[in-house]
Amino acid sequence: MFFWRIPAPNEALIISGAKHHDPAGPQFQVVVGHGAWVLPFRKTARKLSLDVREAILGEDCVTTQGIPLRVQAVCVFKVADDPASIANAARRFLDQQNRMEQMVGQVFGGHLRSIVGGLTVEEIIRDRERLRQEVIKSSDIEVERLGLTVDSLQIKEIVDPSGYIANIAAPHTAVVQKDARIAQAAADREATEREQEANALKAEAVRASQIKQAGYQAEVDRAAAQASQAGPLAEAEAKQQVVQTETGEPARRRRGLQAGDAGEVGQGGPGARGRGRGPGHQGQG
Repeated sequence: MFFWRIPAPNEALIISGAKHHDPAGPQFQVVVGHGAWVLPFRKTARKLSLDVREAILGEDCVTTQGIPLRVQAVCVFKVADDPASIANAARRFLDQQNRMEQMVGQVFGGHLRSIVGGLTVEEIIRDRERLRQEVIKSSDIEVERLGLTVDSLQIKEIVDPSGYIANIAAPHTAVVQKDARIAQAAADREATEREQEANALKAEAVRASQIKQAGYQAEVDRAAAQASQAGPLAEAEAKQQVVQTETGEPARRRRGLQAGDAGEVGQGGPGARGRGRGPGHQGQG
């Protein structure tokens, strides 16, 4: 209906013009999560955003040692959900909701400078959580008075224009770099030793393989040589047998003839001698 107003889930409806029985309470009605009648000419309704907002902080600070630092932070905040906080925020920001980030940034910026001024550089860079907690705690009363609640405050960066942080970190950096070089050298040496051992094992395996291959090749060559000699040797033996066969028969024949001739000479020898002596004897007689 035209006179029935319902705020969105992220809004609070601020209705002014109604009579309230509590003089100490707000002189307007806060409606969240449900609708309300807004009678024209008697009441006015406006909306207050309950969305989360973000304030960017960038503050030039000086530590207790007199060292200048620039601290950058982010503050995430919103209007608190209880009616009293919504009423406080409505009184301060209803007509200037677009300036909430700026105002909250100024509040937290002042507390941030104050807290940094009581700390040393070493304390700030080593314990950012302490810095964050102290800033939130110191600004808690003001934030509550504004009707706000802080969801998060984060220290993003600490800038040191004087180089103080770099100087105090130099000895540690040198030690770390030295240790890193030593560790790298040890790792390189170990890697080289492992590589040499691996190469030695590889060379040994190659040598053993070559020796086995040489032994196998020698056996193959020996078998091939024996096979290549077997043919000519068999052929020579066959030829020799043929020659012996061919020359053996004539030799036996010659031996037989020689034996026959010798027998004949033995049988005719005395008669021949008798025949030869006859005339001689006769002549002598």
